[in-house]
Amino acid sequence: MANVAVIGLGIMGKGMAENLLQHGHTVTVWNRTPHKAAELAGAGATVVATPAEAAARADVVFEVTADDSSSRAVWLGPDGILAGAARNAVLIASATLSVDWIEALATQCAGQGVAFYDMPLTGGAAAARSGNLVLLAGGDASGLPALRPVFDAIAREVRHFGPAGAGTRFKLILNALQAVHLAGFGEALRLAEAAGLDPSQVGEALLDRPGGVVTRLAWDSYLTPPEPLNFSAAWAHKDLTYAARMAEGTGQDRHPLLDGVLSLFAAALAEGRGEEDWSTVNPVAPR
Repeated sequence: MANVAVIGLGIMGKGMAENLLQHGHTVTVWNRTPHKAAELAGAGATVVATPAEAAARADVVFEVTADDSSSRAVWLGPDGILAGAARNAVLIASATLSVDWIEALATQCAGQGVAFYDMPLTGGAAAARSGNLVLLAGGDASGLPALRPVFDAIAREVRHFGPAGAGTRFKLILNALQAVHLAGFGEALRLAEAAGLDPSQVGEALLDRPGGVVTRLAWDSYLTPPEPLNFSAAWAHKDLTYAARMAEGTGQDRHPLLDGVLSLFAAALAEGRGEEDWSTVNPVAPR
């Protein structure tokens, strides 16, 4: 069993910590708002005052915060992960972050001589709770087999995409495509209604063709607003913003689908819907 630290106890981090405990690992946790750690303390986790203290206790550290700003805050400075981490620790950024920040962080970890992976998560809240996440890894592939006992507690699969930064690049592409699909589904239902079709019949038919995970998610959200949220509109906007920044850095023209969907989520935030599920980008009234 391993000593594992989880930094950030939102929906994903909390689920990961719970599953690590259930699989017998020693778990240390830190969260910006300490009250979120109380339930995990009751389940056997050790709650500490700083990310540095959490990292000092750990063989493996998972950072699962919200965005670049919160990530920098927990990695850097005298109370940060890098200040406390042992030389033989494995440090993993599992938040969805910008490529620029991940590359800067990877460089800092290399300079400090510690192993680093960017390993964003996919599967949503349900997969985090059930231990069935998919980990999207960037970093040295040769180091992954030794981490299998830890990964097995939280994930059904690890997909390796290349050197550090590759996992983040894929995650931004994945979330951009899912957002395009989600927005397209809502547009299809609005078009169906305008054309005189029953959106309920159309939605059920779309589950068959084109079908797929995101079609099911969009249709379920159409029928019943999800509680708890699958993914907030604000988080989707953040990820799309990072994806657009990545697209700019490639030197290629920005894609109109990405720009269009980013503008839809920006409008949702401007209208005060940022804390609603990301399906709010499709304001179609269920029948």
